[in-house]
Amino acid sequence: MMLQALYDYAERRMSEDPDFFDPDFRWVDVSWQIDISAEGKLNALIPLEKEVISGKKKRREKKKVKRPYTDVNEISVRSPEKAKSYFLSDTIQRIFLYAGQGIASDDPLTVARRNYFIALMQKALNAGVANELLKPLVSFLLDEQQMIVLRERLDRERVGPDDSVVFSVDMVGILDNPEIQKYWRKERELAMSNKGKEALCIVSGQPTLCDDTTGKIKGIGKQDTIFVSANESAYCSYGFEKAQNSSISRKANGFIEAALNDLIARSNRQSLVYAGTWFLHWTREPVDTDAIGVLTEADPEAVAALLHSVREGRQQLGMDENAYYAMSLSGNGARIVVRDWLESTVPEVRRNIAHWFEDLAIVSQEDGRAITHDFKFYALLYAMVRDKPDELPPNLSSQLWNCALKGRGWPVPETCLCACLKRQQAEADNRLNPRRMALIKLCLLRLNNPSTTKVIMTEKLDSDCNDPAYLCGRLFAVFDRLQY
Repeated sequence: MMLQALYDYAERRMSEDPDFFDPDFRWVDVSWQIDISAEGKLNALIPLEKEVISGKKKRREKKKVKRPYTDVNEISVRSPEKAKSYFLSDTIQRIFLYAGQGIASDDPLTVARRNYFIALMQKALNAGVANELLKPLVSFLLDEQQMIVLRERLDRERVGPDDSVVFSVDMVGILDNPEIQKYWRKERELAMSNKGKEALCIVSGQPTLCDDTTGKIKGIGKQDTIFVSANESAYCSYGFEKAQNSSISRKANGFIEAALNDLIARSNRQSLVYAGTWFLHWTREPVDTDAIGVLTEADPEAVAALLHSVREGRQQLGMDENAYYAMSLSGNGARIVVRDWLESTVPEVRRNIAHWFEDLAIVSQEDGRAITHDFKFYALLYAMVRDKPDELPPNLSSQLWNCALKGRGWPVPETCLCACLKRQQAEADNRLNPRRMALIKLCLLRLNNPSTTKVIMTEKLDSDCNDPAYLCGRLFAVFDRLQY
């Protein structure tokens, strides 16, 4: 069901934005544009990065371009005899043998990739494709004097060898040319017709040609990762190799790759990354209000509105039919680890998040009367550590996330209560942190089943409670005030 849900998400995004996925092209970040003349001479080196201000933060953003697609598994081959590069856009090092300030690369693999880059364009030229654009570019790349001029310019601009570049001829973008795009689609169709093995796609249930390898997923850990793979003979059977053992059609493979990359990028934007785990979430149909945003931002008005709507039982028409999905991912080398998967409905998740805030509710320290619910999820994690949430036990953030989304029936890990108590004990002045106290209250409520527990933790002191343990705790609090 997980793969089908990702596939459906990609289909929905395609209906919203036809550029969401293209089997023959991929959106990539590009840092530089090199403009050359019709005579094959360098005109300009143009930076494509720009400064973006988001709130109080500033960041550098590269330009997105649609680059002709080649499977990264082919690009990453380390043998010079099988070396490949991307068509018309690649890194500075691969195209110009530029390894950094004043350094020209003579690595056999890099040289082979440059030769392949030029050979791809020469093949297109021989087919009579966009001569007015490709001929000047090939001439430029084969002109050693122009390469020297360009490398000197790269030194002055302090260009990184791993920066990607696109080309233009007298400011006419080569990648934008319809003739070149049509040519590449035909090349891809021809190349793909001889690859793969026919099998039953586990996503669509239809017999189709399935890929040997699946696409790389970006944004999980420090390197590109694979979601579906089988690289050991023990995982292979019936003559299938690699990803054929989890047979996925090319279309489904591309859709799942695009869906994961889009959801991971959204999680990064929403800061839904805790202790090396990425939390992804989506709905089958679009929704106006994202309950996860309420969970992470904990805006007081949004939390109050959520609690009120759930208590009053007011929901939008058709909400029950809208499915809700969530998954937590982390990286393990070049592969993705699925730590958790949730399939629910939008109303159910909204109700569970409302219960989460109810169970966190405690009396305000400021006036001792108002009830506080609005604790951000990330702030709760920080309440259990000295410095960063990375100090927490493995999977604790993921388990707490499940508690918020799956409701009161999902067990709270005892490690959460231990972490809260240890941190409280370590505080120099024994100061009561409201977020930590809210978490302790949540743990006490959910570690014990309320139906079998006489005393239920309330938001503030219950002066009518006569439970011996409760009264003992109150007495200890009096002793604490008298002593300190």
